Amino acid sequence: MAPRLPGRAPRAAAAVGVVMLLVACQPLPHPFADDVPPPGSSILTLRDSASVTIAPVDGTPRATAEKLGPAMASALQQREIAASDKTASIGSYELVGKIEEMPPSGDKAALVAVWELRDPSGQSLGKRTERLEATAHDWEQGTDDAVARLAAASADRLAGLLQDEDTPAETEVGGPTRLLISGVNGAPGDGAVSLPRAITEVLKRQDVAIVSDPEAKADLVLDADVVIAKPKAGKQNVKIVWRVRRKDGSEIGTVGQENDVPAGLLDGAWGDVAYMVAVSAQDGIMQLVARGAPPPTGKS
Repeated sequence: MAPRLPGRAPRAAAAVGVVMLLVACQPLPHPFADDVPPPGSSILTLRDSASVTIAPVDGTPRATAEKLGPAMASALQQREIAASDKTASIGSYELVGKIEEMPPSGDKAALVAVWELRDPSGQSLGKRTERLEATAHDWEQGTDDAVARLAAASADRLAGLLQDEDTPAETEVGGPTRLLISGVNGAPGDGAVSLPRAITEVLKRQDVAIVSDPEAKADLVLDADVVIAKPKAGKQNVKIVWRVRRKDGSEIGTVGQENDVPAGLLDGAWGDVAYMVAVSAQDGIMQLVARGAPPPTGKS
């Protein structure tokens, strides 16, 4: 039996045991711009020369949420992306965000930010999730340093999506390890679709090449099993086990997640819960990928 990854079994307090994050479209004011980049700036614009408007960030702690929009505008501008949290136009893309504070561990607390990019018609172009730790006091007070670090980390994840620079699905031999996302078994609701999609989005930002075609060549395969217990006293126990194996079927290891959740929570759309699960599992999965990666081949 393959060993579980030591110390890599995140609880659903940081994964499935979270309230679904509902990212709502909110109307924005339209004052004249007073935060545009300086003249002569080489700031790039989005896919069809439109700018991006950052909607007021939803969620708690409110002190952090209220500062995160302006901080994101600044972070994106520093990465040469035209962005504003103060102005909106008919042709603007919209970046909608929601934050959720995880239960503290010691003197640290993790904050998860989920971002969704929408085109001018309101259609979703993709989501990105970032998780960052700071002291609980920093999040509650919305300290400038903690907010700036979260904005910078989020901007790094969003830059490729905003500038339409998606990670290639596959790479040539000698590049990053090729990982096939095989599927999720046993998940209720839309988990069989939303979990693979979420883990794909999260792992695209890691040093791994995601393979989508089951017939394509891959070095490793990732799949997951979800087991939901029968309701008991209004709760259901949820276990998720991610498994990394080689193409020949030999198992490298597993990453487990488990918690009790309100009965029926996952019977419908998983929404951003799937992204929370993926964010919490990614470090353990990447350690298994590193363990099973084929040795580099040098050229003489």
